[in-house]
Amino acid sequence: MMKCNYFLSIRKASFVLMIGSLCAGALAGCGEPDKPAAALPDMKPKEPIELTLAPYFLNMTDAEFEEVLIKPLQAKYPHISLKVVRDDITKLVSAGQTPDIVYSANSRFSVLQELDIPYDLSAFVKTYNMDLNQFSSPNIDWIKELGTKGEIYGVPFGLNQMALFYNKDLFDKRGVAYPKDGITWDEYFELTKKLTYNDGGVQYRGSLPPNPEFISRMKSMSLVDAKTNKALVNNDAFRNVMDLVQAFYQIPGMVQDGQKLPAGSNHFVKDLQMAMYLNWIPDTVGFIQQSASSMNFDLVGAPAFKDKPGLTIDHGAQMMVVSKSSQHKEEAFQAIQLFASPAVQNIMNRKSRLTVLADESLTKQFLADVEVTKGKNIQGALKVKSAKMAPPNPYHVIVAGKVNAAAETFATGAKDINTVLRETQEEADKAIEQELAKKKK
Repeated sequence: MMKCNYFLSIRKASFVLMIGSLCAGALAGCGEPDKPAAALPDMKPKEPIELTLAPYFLNMTDAEFEEVLIKPLQAKYPHISLKVVRDDITKLVSAGQTPDIVYSANSRFSVLQELDIPYDLSAFVKTYNMDLNQFSSPNIDWIKELGTKGEIYGVPFGLNQMALFYNKDLFDKRGVAYPKDGITWDEYFELTKKLTYNDGGVQYRGSLPPNPEFISRMKSMSLVDAKTNKALVNNDAFRNVMDLVQAFYQIPGMVQDGQKLPAGSNHFVKDLQMAMYLNWIPDTVGFIQQSASSMNFDLVGAPAFKDKPGLTIDHGAQMMVVSKSSQHKEEAFQAIQLFASPAVQNIMNRKSRLTVLADESLTKQFLADVEVTKGKNIQGALKVKSAKMAPPNPYHVIVAGKVNAAAETFATGAKDINTVLRETQEEADKAIEQELAKKKK
């Protein structure tokens, strides 16, 4: 009995299983009837699972995927691996290879809806006690509005803030003052004119004409009528957008003998022949890093319209969506919950893209680990507020493609703006009708 009581007196948690086993044998020697030993809990390692993730309408390098997603997932869940698939999402769905997770721009969510991909995560959100209030507004608000009965079709992941980058040396060369935070579109246009010139046969540009879709997003404009499925192009509101774009094309020296304009990233970062570049912060910083450019640059907040000061394009929000067809929905949710955690968001925020968490201490560390942004006006550029994103529409992508292509016709000046608007409206409506017809088959 002394031996039995000795073992029973031990309380350390790490020996609980050992106690149960030893006491079972000891009690048998103390006159108790024989009893079968209790079965040990199943300690087998979990079966390995491979999740597939496809980025849609987003840029992320292999190194960024590895550092921000793959390594943290392996550390937290050793049995779960992540494979990044870069094939077109439409082709993947058609081939029966829909990924478990889609990493998508919010602006393209409607395409995922059309492909019947998004799975309602509300039950997982409740089961795993995910606090949706940790996310910044208006990003999480927009995701909540996607559901009509409380459905949650995605989890916020990152923000892609836009800013106006500028080459200090090109400003100094012309004796022009640098742009400042709070710059308006009128001021941006005037700077572009001043800094577009030819010097010894080399064509310099102040900037490139803006993207019409981006301008419409700055104004929170829908490109498709949700009730009629008709494009919203041939009207006064969108004419104002195209008037602005056309004005940039008409700046002397902007277009050379009808030639196609150079790619913005190369013209700004590699050629060093463009004074300003209006683009997403992570993408542009990435271009500068990859080119190992010694450009003397800085940045300010994206320009705003006079009637909407301090307000610019929506933040290019990004979300993680779990597929309905996934065989590992719960594990996929566990993965994206991890990606939205403060620990992983901190890694991402310091290295590449802005956190979606409403935590100012994180925001203040945006790009803190990136050498080329040391001493740059990152925090000033973040002060511009995001315009509200228009409601998602499955045909937005079609119309956006048409209006962006139409803007390029301004390079030749072959068509007046009325003709451009009318023809673009007709082409967009026809393309939407073709998509609607496919659904009826």
